[in-house]
Amino acid sequence: MSARSWLVTSALTLAAVTLVGCAQPGPEASVTPVAEPGHWSYDGASGPASWAELDSGFETCAVGSRQSPIDLPAAMPAASRSIRLSATNADGDVFDSGHAVEFESDGEGETLTLAGDEYHLQQMHAHVPSEHTVNGRPAAAELHLVHATADGALLVLGVLVAEGQASDALAPFIEAATHPADEGDVTMDVSAVLPSSLEHFEYSGSLTTPPCTEDVQWVVMSTPISMSPGQIGTLVGAHSHNARPTQPLGDRVVSGGTTELGVEGQGASAEVD
Repeated sequence: MSARSWLVTSALTLAAVTLVGCAQPGPEASVTPVAEPGHWSYDGASGPASWAELDSGFETCAVGSRQSPIDLPAAMPAASRSIRLSATNADGDVFDSGHAVEFESDGEGETLTLAGDEYHLQQMHAHVPSEHTVNGRPAAAELHLVHATADGALLVLGVLVAEGQASDALAPFIEAATHPADEGDVTMDVSAVLPSSLEHFEYSGSLTTPPCTEDVQWVVMSTPISMSPGQIGTLVGAHSHNARPTQPLGDRVVSGGTTELGVEGQGASAEVD
């Protein structure tokens, strides 16, 4: 998950790290490129295995015990609680963050209520292939709908993507992804983006990009949606591989849940654990 800097700076201020240079190699020695401080990517010296070394603020990427993504079980756990999703149209802009194609919401529209806490959609972005796997197998892509409460608590709604029929609901996002520099609002029908079955996995994890902040609630839909090969190809054309490898589950438990889709214009009500 790639949360924008304004979303996480309230919880963590990143300090730049000065890299100490080594002695100059001899004429025959080869030089391994060193990533710039704070600059991260999905490949090479600045890839996931080295994130913690790039900036002191990225230490959690290596030492955290509740990291995301994870490998989800093949069997869906029994539902232990329900969330409520009031999914109305969301307006915003589509742009390329440098790591993913992203839709930034204007803050109105979709609200998700979990255990009495209300989370509002902040942004949506795409990973190709999926970051979460199911029984060791990745999906063609994955959408992350990043939500936050008024005090900054984070919840990410993950939607796995399989190759198949085109998604009409995602057409505005895909179209804008081909020219993300253009200005103008995009309207997303969030409820239409979701799969037909709203059963989901739940677990406590982290951001999947630096600074890998933990205490992020994850809700990953168990049923994938479909996108056409052309739509997936558009995402691949923007970022051909922007998925962090799965992380150890440790002592965490993956639970199951159900989702109640609200009606536009109705407020979200709390659900019982």
